[in-house]
Amino acid sequence: MLLDLENNKRDYNKEKEARERRMSAYAEAVQKSTLESSSQIIRTLVAERHRLGMTQMDIADITGILPSNLARLESGGRVPTLVVLQKYASAVGKHIELKVCDGVE
Repeated sequence: MLLDLENNKRDYNKEKEARERRMSAYAEAVQKSTLESSSQIIRTLVAERHRLGMTQMDIADITGILPSNLARLESGGRVPTLVVLQKYASAVGKHIELKVCDGVE
């Protein structure tokens, strides 16, 4: 009986570790995909800012986003929140559209 419990515990721990690895890989893939998508949106917004002759400080003044945070946003190193993207887009006369689609991109 004790041996069965030990085997069950060992099997449980193995499966738990395997689940944790799968979840970690999934989260990493989602993060990468989201970063790639947001990077394209940011490039579009920055191009529009340049087209309008606006500076990062202009965007900061309009949106209330700190200039240092805008610089990090524009460098594309982090996934921005939707609110930040919407503020930026609004400052350059654009808007963000979201849609839910079937399947994986």
